[in-house]
Amino acid sequence: MKKDTVVTVRITEEMKKAIQSIADKDERTVGWMIRKLLTEALESRGLVKVKKTKQG
Repeated sequence: MKKDTVVTVRITEEMKKAIQSIADKDERTVGWMIRKLLTEALESRGLVKVKKTKQG
């Protein structure tokens, strides 16, 4: 999946810490984790289908 659009959002410090914690546990970046969480939310609503890759 090509990543060619930038989106900027404001989140609470609590949300940032939670995302950072998950990212740290999975040895991923915060940006990667945010994309993963958004993808899961959109897929669960049937709004997008994303090809599964070997790297995740």
